[in-house]
Amino acid sequence: MNTGGRLARRPLKGRIGDAVLCACGHNIRKILARMRVRWCLLLHLTKASIWRERHYQSFALAV
Repeated sequence: MNTGGRLARRPLKGRIGDAVLCACGHNIRKILARMRVRWCLLLHLTKASIWRERHYQSFALAV
């Protein structure tokens, strides 16, 4: 067994171990979904801010 990369056997075997891993996977999916939403919101706000800045600059130059 390779212990250099901290790989070890699963200490929880059977149904309990599977339930723990299933719960961990579920929590990771929830965390990733929240991160995805926040990342999209950040990109949207950044894009809107850049657009607004360019729009007002071009409007000020035209007047």
